[in-house]
Amino acid sequence: MSNSFSRRQFLASAGLAALGAGSLADRSRAGEIREPSSVIRQVRLADGVVIEAGGGVCGSFAGSSAQDRQALERHLPAIRKLLVGRNAFDMTLEGETLWEAIFPARARLSAQGRDPLTGEKIANNPRGDRQTATGRVFMAFSTVDIALWDIRGKLVGKPAYKIIGQADRKQVPVYWRPGEPNKGLDDARRRAREAYDQAFHYQKWYFTRSAADGDAGMKQDVELVRVLREELGPDAKLMFDNHSIRYHGDVDYSVRLCKAVAPYKPFWIEEPICPEHLDGYARIKGETGVTIASGEHWYTRWPVKGFLDRRCVDYVQSDPVWCGGISEWLRICRIVEGYPGVKVVPHITSPWIAAPHSVASQAESLCPLLEYNVEGGRKALENNMIRSAGGSMVMEMPAAPGIA
Repeated sequence: MSNSFSRRQFLASAGLAALGAGSLADRSRAGEIREPSSVIRQVRLADGVVIEAGGGVCGSFAGSSAQDRQALERHLPAIRKLLVGRNAFDMTLEGETLWEAIFPARARLSAQGRDPLTGEKIANNPRGDRQTATGRVFMAFSTVDIALWDIRGKLVGKPAYKIIGQADRKQVPVYWRPGEPNKGLDDARRRAREAYDQAFHYQKWYFTRSAADGDAGMKQDVELVRVLREELGPDAKLMFDNHSIRYHGDVDYSVRLCKAVAPYKPFWIEEPICPEHLDGYARIKGETGVTIASGEHWYTRWPVKGFLDRRCVDYVQSDPVWCGGISEWLRICRIVEGYPGVKVVPHITSPWIAAPHSVASQAESLCPLLEYNVEGGRKALENNMIRSAGGSMVMEMPAAPGIA
């Protein structure tokens, strides 16, 4: 396949000419593309997953450091059986085929509030482990799926975002977040001002206390919100993440916290309670009215609809590196499109570049922002940060083929 193979030809052949609507499962195969260079010859593990097609073209992705590497090794024979000898543009090779072929019918257990691999009830229960063993398995399958998108981009000579979706956004607005916990109010005030003056007008900060700290701890988190709003003024878009207490199930505490910060008009409160606590989210949203973001710890698309049906999440943060891959993330986007006003702003994790390609492939009305971890992602993304014509910081998308 030559690099002159057009995006229109690829999308039409892949059954993705109307990727902005419907689900990937509805797409026809890309079987019309029969050129030898697009046939997958080998799948191997190196620093992540490497997929090789004809002519020595390789797609690769390292994946999350939290992924279950042993799961990849254990299921590599089945992955090879699915991929080797097939067309890289066959859209039945998406994440759904990969993990649902290996775990038949189990993924839908998530829609029933159960762990998709163990079948255990998880809905409304606090988790004791941030990722969970099941989450690490889906991270591993995400790596395979993203490597497939990498090789597709390289085979057509285009950045992946240009073939993932139709939006083709060359710049994406970002929100800034520190890569480490706050070191007191004076430090937070200083860093917030520095970032704002650098055109990071959207910022996310961490709450550092939990229900175990009682009212005194809550007051410290509320004071952080007050100080930053005072420092940056009413136009700053300030988000706050319950990062250190995401596993707890104390709904009363979360309700009181959200009520206390609501007068300072946070842009959103992120994961105000453990990620599976659907009833808790519904109560927090109903009693406080704050804007809520969540979803980075939802694996696959199956949990999403339940939260949207209850109208208790405003920003869905599913991470393509964690949720099952870019393909699964696209399915999540299609679900979200059915709920007016809800947006998708993915969590971003190392390797940092998958989320930018995902967001840039979708309309700004659906995916308005990209997370920028100023410490963790600095080396990977800082050269792509520029001040937009409107005065806020944006990420300029890379031009290299594939996921680069």
